[in-house]
Amino acid sequence: MTIETRQHRLILPLEGYRALAILAVLLFHLDKSLVPGGYLGVDLFFVISGFIITKRIVSEREAGTFKLSTFYMKRIRRLFPALLITVLVTLIASYFILSPETYSAMGKSALYSLFSLANINFWMETGYFDAAAKTKPLLHMWSLSVEEQFYLFWPFILVLLAPRRWKLWAIALFILSFTATIIYADRSPETAFFWFPFRVYEFMGGAILSILGLRLKHKILSNVTLVFGALIFVAACITFNESSNIALTGGVSVLACVLLLLSMESPIANVVFGNPIFVWLGQRSYSIYLVHWPLIVLYVYSFGFLSHIEKIGLGIGSVILGMVLQWAIEEPFRHSNRPRSLSPNIAFPSLIAVTMATFFISSHIWAFRGFPLRLNVELSKLIVKDTRNASFMRDRICFLSERDPIENIASECIAIDSKKRNMLLVGSSFAADLNHGFQEAFPSWKVSQITQRACVPRMDGQGSESCNAMRKYVYETLIGTGDYDIVIISGIGLGNAWEDFLRIQEYMDDLGQDFVIIGPRPVFLKNPRDLIAQHGVLEGLDDVMKENLRIRDESRMPDIGNHYYSSVHAFCELEEVCLWQKDGKLLYQDKSHLSPAGSIYFGNRFANWLNDRGVN
Repeated sequence: MTIETRQHRLILPLEGYRALAILAVLLFHLDKSLVPGGYLGVDLFFVISGFIITKRIVSEREAGTFKLSTFYMKRIRRLFPALLITVLVTLIASYFILSPETYSAMGKSALYSLFSLANINFWMETGYFDAAAKTKPLLHMWSLSVEEQFYLFWPFILVLLAPRRWKLWAIALFILSFTATIIYADRSPETAFFWFPFRVYEFMGGAILSILGLRLKHKILSNVTLVFGALIFVAACITFNESSNIALTGGVSVLACVLLLLSMESPIANVVFGNPIFVWLGQRSYSIYLVHWPLIVLYVYSFGFLSHIEKIGLGIGSVILGMVLQWAIEEPFRHSNRPRSLSPNIAFPSLIAVTMATFFISSHIWAFRGFPLRLNVELSKLIVKDTRNASFMRDRICFLSERDPIENIASECIAIDSKKRNMLLVGSSFAADLNHGFQEAFPSWKVSQITQRACVPRMDGQGSESCNAMRKYVYETLIGTGDYDIVIISGIGLGNAWEDFLRIQEYMDDLGQDFVIIGPRPVFLKNPRDLIAQHGVLEGLDDVMKENLRIRDESRMPDIGNHYYSSVHAFCELEEVCLWQKDGKLLYQDKSHLSPAGSIYFGNRFANWLNDRGVN
């Protein structure tokens, strides 16, 4: 058997493994209920990349033919043409679909993608599994940025180090990265998910196998190993979900992929993963990965929830578009010595031109805030987002992140003014977004604020360590001083509200502390700015907003008298007729949080109610 034939035979199962990875990701994005852990297909891609890239570099280094410049030119031709076309086409299509706010964020994410920093951008914005992620057509670029960072980092290690040290470095990096992931999996799962250092161990899993040249030659043993590895991966995709520990899921994924790579010479591997269908799909997996998420996001954004027929159609559409992208862009740019390929004299100037066009368009989309003037004047005024909201909420000052220790709260947030009446605003983000309105509505008061993202101000001890620390500090230290004339609590839901409310009432009564619990506000099913942009005209807009607004049922609330203020009554003067804008200004920042205008409106309504009620 010739070397070429042997290499071709060995690469077939690898393409099949890529097919398995893209199928897992595609099914996950189409219907999480089918494969709640399908996102692990990305982990599989990382391990395979670590294996293949290391194999190529090591073999060329040993043959004395490796050049960094040639390696990077090949990587650029392999990855960037299809990526740039995907980003550019998505930017153009999104102009006609997305709201200015969402479109502006997309322009920013496109810029970060161009510089292989998409993972950092999305880490700063939100989590991969957050609801807001469903409106980000370029979210999947995070994994490509991680892979591109690996291509920048790993070749230098292999070039600078003597061959006998490759193995030691790969093992050391695997241990360091996996250990760090275990530590950060609980401390900051978003960081462990998006940042490259916490993904290094996945690439190293494949790299170590490549450096050591490990293969299972025994047919029975290799067949058993292959089946075991495939079952582990499939079981992980079915068993794990979005809340699973990232170190556990990553470790299992690496184990499964290592077993698959060890046994890729087995007869079953060549029959199952080396079959023409899997190989065909694997060869197009990169292009399918590129196009599938923008297609799904823009379709769902336009038409809402997916039926089973629509899911099947989007799956087939992703494969077809991926096939077209691979044929028209990926293959011609990838090679310089094959039929239909582009010579470097054409390929690189074309690539530079598309890069510049993409940079120009995306930067203008971000700079001009998604071009709100493409809507009519009235709608554009409603839809422009007030960028001062974070400062109004006093983010990272009096409004902590989910994992900030209570010691990070600024002293000014809880300071007492002996010359004024003092109010303490406590709770989650649903308290932080009230701060601006309360400051405006209570000018003669000293409004203090101690809030934390996703920290419901309960007293039952349930929640994260940082959240419980904040609650303990609030209820046992701050409120216990008796320095506040009134405590305003916001962010408690209605699930077990009667237990929370009665527990808080009993505690406050024992302290002789006046307090008010603010009830849950009406919320939208979809970002109101998106609804406005999609409707496109003022006529009938009230009906659209009403259909998407959900009012909280307060009929089963416990009676705690004037210690409860209904947000529903503040926004809804008549049953199911609720304000969503006032004087041409949108009252909501997103589906549930108030804009600065909404905060001022609510603050004035609450101030009038409190004035009538009086302070005990």
